[in-house]
Amino acid sequence: MHRPSFGVIHRVVVAAFLAAFLYSCTKESAPRADADVVVAEVNGRRITLKDLKNEIAARRGFTPSLSARSATRSEASGALRILIERTVVLAEGEKLGVSVSGSEVDKEVDRFRSDFPPGGLEKSLLQAGTDMEAWRGGLARFLLVRKTAEAIAAARASVSPEEVEAEFRRRARRLSRPERIRVRQFLFDTAETAGKARAMILEGESPEKVVSRFSEGDIRPVAIDLGEVGREDLPEEIEGELFALKEGEVSGVIAREGGFNLFLVVEKEPARTLILASAAPEIREGILRVRREEAFRSWLTAQVGKADIRVQEALLDQFVGGGK
Repeated sequence: MHRPSFGVIHRVVVAAFLAAFLYSCTKESAPRADADVVVAEVNGRRITLKDLKNEIAARRGFTPSLSARSATRSEASGALRILIERTVVLAEGEKLGVSVSGSEVDKEVDRFRSDFPPGGLEKSLLQAGTDMEAWRGGLARFLLVRKTAEAIAAARASVSPEEVEAEFRRRARRLSRPERIRVRQFLFDTAETAGKARAMILEGESPEKVVSRFSEGDIRPVAIDLGEVGREDLPEEIEGELFALKEGEVSGVIAREGGFNLFLVVEKEPARTLILASAAPEIREGILRVRREEAFRSWLTAQVGKADIRVQEALLDQFVGGGK
């Protein structure tokens, strides 16, 4: 048999598993004959026609009777490829002693239940003709596949402290940022007006009321939100004074640009410096995530490549009815 190509962890362990569980656990399950018809063997482990139908239903995303719509050759081949991969993974899980506890299943059930209104999960299962215990069993099998895949990958990927530090240095300049302030500027026509306005702000009057207080006819102070700025964004002659202010403080009267200015510091953001000790766990996990994926892909390809895979091609042809 031509060895199929194989995907990565998520393709093996996810594959619309909820739909598959609903289909495989429904009271209107496939005839027992389907569970006895072996369409493939992987190192002596059986894959039945029922398994194949369930996987096709999962890939479709719903649970129709396959007698109402025959599967295509492409659907059957893709589903069989996934089943072969899972069989290889679970066999390795048995060797590693991987298991799933009742508390782990409970936690996953709670996660699903949180996506429904009260009683919604149970109602959905009931409408599908499935009881909770049967669904929990399918969920436990899914968790076992996922946990096994993670164990396989984790054992084959590592990252050194030196690699973490090198990645940290690459990111540090991009993720570090000097101190910044958010500033509002108020422009008055005379130094006297600006001085009075400053006194009112210091006494707790809101800038909006101050601007309104000194607005008369065509004469109206100009209020500008400068947004968030760094030292490099400000003229040298005012940068020092403004960055010395605390949040909520207002500058002295500054004569420039043909008027008299007040600058109010609305918010201050301290300098942000990336520190290796705090950044290392996230950096390490990011590197490991990629390496685990690559390691699992390589392992799976190798294991399936040397597995004894026997596919009953005649049965598959009969099942798909010659469909492409």
